[in-house]
Amino acid sequence: MKNPMPFLLIAALLSSCVWLENPVSLGRSRSDAMGERTIRPKAGDPGEPDDTSTHLYISAVEYPKDYDWVRDTAHTLVDARILLFKDGECTASIPAGDSRHVSTDPDTHWILGGHLYTTFSDGIRTYILRDGAELLRFEGAEDIRGMLIRENMLWTLGQKIRGEGFTLRCDGTAAAENQQGLLIGSLYEDKGDLCYAYMLTVKAGNYVLRKYFLCAGGTEKEVSVPSDAQAVFDIRRVGGITYATYRQSSVPVGPVLSSDGGSQSLYYNLTTAQSPDWCEIIPWKDDILVKGWYNCTKDMRRYVLWSKTGMKLLFIPQIVIHDFLADERGNIAAVGYDTRTDETVIYLPPNATPRVSLGKRYRFISHRVAALAGDHFYAGLTGDGEDLLCLDSKRTPVTVNGPITGLAYQ
Repeated sequence: MKNPMPFLLIAALLSSCVWLENPVSLGRSRSDAMGERTIRPKAGDPGEPDDTSTHLYISAVEYPKDYDWVRDTAHTLVDARILLFKDGECTASIPAGDSRHVSTDPDTHWILGGHLYTTFSDGIRTYILRDGAELLRFEGAEDIRGMLIRENMLWTLGQKIRGEGFTLRCDGTAAAENQQGLLIGSLYEDKGDLCYAYMLTVKAGNYVLRKYFLCAGGTEKEVSVPSDAQAVFDIRRVGGITYATYRQSSVPVGPVLSSDGGSQSLYYNLTTAQSPDWCEIIPWKDDILVKGWYNCTKDMRRYVLWSKTGMKLLFIPQIVIHDFLADERGNIAAVGYDTRTDETVIYLPPNATPRVSLGKRYRFISHRVAALAGDHFYAGLTGDGEDLLCLDSKRTPVTVNGPITGLAYQ
């Protein structure tokens, strides 16, 4: 991989761009999409770039200079654009709005193969645009949960917005569909197979049963979980092995990680009152890690990163972790909020022990604004009137009135 590009030059280019040349009406807004996020299910793996070189891509929403986009009181009247930068140069400036089928919601922005894909549903059809030009449209209102490029074809995994059911599509054409399933996680590749998981609710007399399935390479198999599993958090295949995390009433002091070869309680000095609220499986080297959080009290959470043997790899008291990151090279990083000093902090690779304090609080818009690339950590954080671009411990402000919604080094 190439060395990181001149960082200050990129930030200077971002800050000096002229935005909003031809503003149009803004589309729908989701206020929770602009707030701070904690750990969320991962999106699909990034697509392949158009060339063999490596570039830093950033997407952002730009509002008029004096508009308070955090409160977003006039979201149907104000103008906005979705922007894509490649190594600091603006390569796409896309007007947002319902009539243009472009949303400001960060969950609808995907950086794949050097292009910005946006998804939109009008309640009847679903639209996918690439760099502002319509690429696909199909019948049915879908919330796109996963998207990736495979052999120059665009694969999407969409949950029905109303009711149950989902569809896996290749270039907009249904490749597989289920009329009742609810997706768990997203779309990804493992050992050359497209993979995803879902839950199915089945009525059996007076009882309602939940069944879980993993689809890999076009083959579907049921994933067994104990009958007293109270909540299944994640199901993922890594290296050909199927893993699941869940809360189990007979194991009250921690989440359980199961695999094809058995199960392991991720115990961590907890009382029975400290039940897990979320656990996600992430690939790491040739193995996995589990990240998650507990609700310890009404107003307090604890965030933990475990190995699959239950060993606590990272636990930082008084820090609200927005996301843990890990990669196949063995690096670990994290970004969070220090409740004692009221500032955002990042923990750098290789083992998330070097800490960098950012001096103030920034918004972590989604998991897509942080990435590990090689042995480096990148993050695009959103502030009030000024955003921040981070490369390891280097920090450069970016003057944008709006959130950074995505970052990719590909």
